[in-house]
Amino acid sequence: MPDNSAMPSWISSILLAAVTTLLIGLVVNPRLEARKPRIEAKSNQKRLAWEARAEFSKRVLVILSACGRLRESPVPPALAETRPELATRLDAERQRWHAQLGEATQYLIDNMELFAFGYASDRLRTIVGQFVVNARAVVLSDRSVEKKAERLTALASPIQTLFFVPRWRAIAIVRSLEQFERAVASLDDDLPEETTAEPGPAPTAPQTVT
Repeated sequence: MPDNSAMPSWISSILLAAVTTLLIGLVVNPRLEARKPRIEAKSNQKRLAWEARAEFSKRVLVILSACGRLRESPVPPALAETRPELATRLDAERQRWHAQLGEATQYLIDNMELFAFGYASDRLRTIVGQFVVNARAVVLSDRSVEKKAERLTALASPIQTLFFVPRWRAIAIVRSLEQFERAVASLDDDLPEETTAEPGPAPTAPQTVT
């Protein structure tokens, strides 16, 4: 005769597997499906934050590169007399590099919220805002191209170290913070003085004829 004593254990195993599968299908899977949009949203937020930081880094590098080219390629005044065509071509190149500064700072000022709010620290967000606003102000100022390149380099170099180098370089981070603060504080030193019109003569009261 078959041993029926083992039947309950087999039945229990089968029923337990069936119940477990049913519970997973009815309880766990809906919860996972409910969490899926949140997980995807968080993943998208991280992806957008990294893409925004990549664009931020790209514009900082554009500023540093264009400033370096402008500072290293001055057009000698005598060149316009001896080789005017070459001087014209060099001036065109410098104008193109100067336009890159305008495009980079315009992107930063128009999209600052995309990458600034991706940083958890209020201090870092403040530094990003200071850099973006001051860099754009330098480009729009009446400074010479050489002075603009000098000031933008002073602003962008510490930003490159603060945000885009390994964080374990604590000494470099502290030094870059000090350099950035000095660069911001010295922005007003070389602004052209505004010319004020001399006041005209005070109006005279009309004379009455008696």
